[in-house]
Amino acid sequence: MKTRTITQTYFYEATPEAVFGALTEPRRLTKWFLKSAKIKPVEGSTYTFAWEGYDRQTGKVIKVVPNRLLVLTWPNSVKGKMLETDARFTLKKKGTGTLLTVKHTGFKEGDDWVWLYGAVQSGWAYFLMNLKSVLTQGKDLRSKDDAP
Repeated sequence: MKTRTITQTYFYEATPEAVFGALTEPRRLTKWFLKSAKIKPVEGSTYTFAWEGYDRQTGKVIKVVPNRLLVLTWPNSVKGKMLETDARFTLKKKGTGTLLTVKHTGFKEGDDWVWLYGAVQSGWAYFLMNLKSVLTQGKDLRSKDDAP
């Protein structure tokens, strides 16, 4: 079976510790990404994320290497069906900043999967650019009128 993968890489003028914290600390996740978050970066633990105007998701923390790697299961509800993928966040120091690569895998065949692939791809672009703004300028660019 053919699968699709989303890979996006962004450079942040911030340390790997700061970027990792933005991915794993509930208080910081709500500044650029989520409405609410419950997560402990411990392998095998569960996390719950909720977005403004969207359902919440509960997944598992698969792998953690502090300030270098975070891998999560990524459940999505599409038309009442649960479709699960994985999101891998790899951080690499570059000069005075950090390269963050998000690799989202596990998209399968079918219309619902194609829709999910497009939604996740545009969502990561939207939120990861917002993370750049929050880390460098302290400004959250999200609007309640956005529909990423």
